[in-house]
This record gives sequence, C-alpha cells and structure tokens, in this order.
Amino acid sequence: MAKALEATYVSIEIAVVGATIAWLQLNYAKKRDATLDTRNQWEQIHRTMLEFRFRREILNLPMGLTNEDLIQTSHALHMLRGELDRAPNSPLVTEIWAFLNANAEAEQWRAPAFGPGFDKLVHQVALKSR
Repeated sequence: MAKALEATYVSIEIAVVGATIAWLQLNYAKKRDATLDTRNQWEQIHRTMLEFRFRREILNLPMGLTNEDLIQTSHALHMLRGELDRAPNSPLVTEIWAFLNANAEAEQWRAPAFGPGFDKLVHQVALKSR
C-alpha cells in the first residue's frame, strides 16, 4: 500500500512539473509571437515608407510625368497612411503622422525640404524593425 501511495505522489509531482513547464513554454511563445508581430508591423511600415519615397522621387525627376506616376505615388501615400493606422501605439508613429499632416499638400511633400525629415523618420522605423 505504501509503495502504491508513493507511486501516486511521484506521478502527481511529474504531472505538476510537466504542466508548469508547458505553461512556461506557452507563456514564452505568446510573448515571442507578440514581439515578432510588432517587428513585422515596423518592417511593413518601413517598406511602405520606402515605396512612397521612391514614388516621390520619380515625380521629382525632370522628365515628363504620366498619370500613372501620379496614381502610383498617391497609392503609395495612401498605403503608408493605412499602415500607420494599424501601427502599434508609439511616439514615433505620432511623429510620422504629424510630419505627414504638416506636409499634406502635394507641393509640400514634393518639395526638397520634405526629404531630409522624412528620411530621418524612415531611418528610425528601420531601427525598430530590427
């Protein structure tokens, strides 16, 4: 009888240890997934910022513009705003929104003065996506 009781206690201890390890692994996986999701969001924001920057540079080339260039640049800006809508709450996202809102007119974001400020923000987003 004592051996059966001892075996039962050992089985319970093994089950508790197993459940604890499983809970710790699950907790780690949840935190890791959240970290990866956040990093993936920053990567996507970075991609859309680069796309908008590229399309903006195309518009600023001295060659003739087509309607397609204008549409693609507007689309890139629209996609950037959409990514920012889904972005994690962050002072950097607020700063990007403020910068875009301060330069909302096409003449403003096509101006040479827009580039350095935008590039600084792109770099900050790139650092978050690492």
